[in-house]
Amino acid sequence: MYHSIFITDRPGSAPDRAPVVEQHRAYIKARANRILAAGATFAHDGKTVQGGNYIVDMSRAEVDEFVANDPFTLAGIRQSVIIQPWIKACFDRAFLIAVAPPGEPDVNEPLLSD
Repeated sequence: MYHSIFITDRPGSAPDRAPVVEQHRAYIKARANRILAAGATFAHDGKTVQGGNYIVDMSRAEVDEFVANDPFTLAGIRQSVIIQPWIKACFDRAFLIAVAPPGEPDVNEPLLSD
């Protein structure tokens, strides 16, 4: 199942980030086969890292383990983490769901089991 992970880092955590950034990159690289998309989020200045977003193909238990063992999490950088099931409705510039509106309220339930 796909999950979206939205992470906000603790304000002022940049000094704690630098010593573990290469460990974090290695951690992500080793799991890249389970990650559809990932990247840092920035303040409006376009330079100050504020957190990150991930779309992963993992069970909820695997997502919890993935977040918990990330070197940035272990270094105490994370302020908040939001994890939600995610449906690949539009991906890589293509709309992927062939459901005619309005549909039933539970029209997406079959998609969650993909």
